[in-house]
Amino acid sequence: MGQASRKESDKQDKGELKMRTTRLRQKIKKFLNVRGEANTTEILEHVNSTMRHGTTPQQLGNVLSKDKDILKVSTTKRGGALSGRYEICVWTLRAGVLDGEN
Repeated sequence: MGQASRKESDKQDKGELKMRTTRLRQKIKKFLNVRGEANTTEILEHVNSTMRHGTTPQQLGNVLSKDKDILKVSTTKRGGALSGRYEICVWTLRAGVLDGEN
C-alpha cells in the first residue's frame, strides 16, 4: 500500500468512526437538553434503553469527553457494594446547541 492511499484510508476510518457515533451524539444531546444535567450512568441507561443496539461505557465516555457541545460540570461520589466508592462525572449541554446556534 502506497503512502498516499494509506493516508486516505486513515481519513476514511476516522470519518467512519464519527459517523458511527452521530446517532449516539444526537440522542445524548436531546436527553441532556430535556434533563439539563445527568451523570454518566444515567446517560448510559437512557441510551441503552432507547436505542436498539445501545453503547458500551467506554464508547460513551469517549463521546462525552470529546464532543465540544457536551460539558463536564462536576463529579459526584458513588458507592458500590463490591467496588467501594468511586467518582462519576456529571454532564450538561453547552448553551444554545439545539437552538440552532453552533
